[in-house]
Amino acid sequence: MSSVIAQVTTAVIAALTAPTPVAPQIARVRLRPWAEGVDTAVAVRPVGAQRVMRELSTPGLAVWDVRFGVECYARAASSPDVAVDALLTAVHARLLADPTLGGAVRDIQPEKLEFDFDADGDQTVAAVFVFTARMTCGTNFT
Repeated sequence: MSSVIAQVTTAVIAALTAPTPVAPQIARVRLRPWAEGVDTAVAVRPVGAQRVMRELSTPGLAVWDVRFGVECYARAASSPDVAVDALLTAVHARLLADPTLGGAVRDIQPEKLEFDFDADGDQTVAAVFVFTARMTCGTNFT
């Protein structure tokens, strides 16, 4: 069985790639730059987890808050912040349309949104949503 972090990451990717994906490229923990011809893309990365309740009334179960980032990338000839806006809106709407991620978690909540602009002339922006997913799992992290 996989860890709570792997379970949440898998559920987020499944939500974003469901019929009519939010972007043409969606990856798990993307470590290399996107190809030059890719104008929009999404990468899902685990951020961390914290156990918030040691044990529920049901022995062997615990509650965890799992933080994950959804990186939204866009390239544009001008105004990259405007170019990424539609992707941000699509990601936010898709994830909050079913905040249980198909029953994988209790719920997700957006935590913050940060922007990073590329200064090399490509007019690229990365906007990163950080969400927290609360889930019940075994006390052994699965």
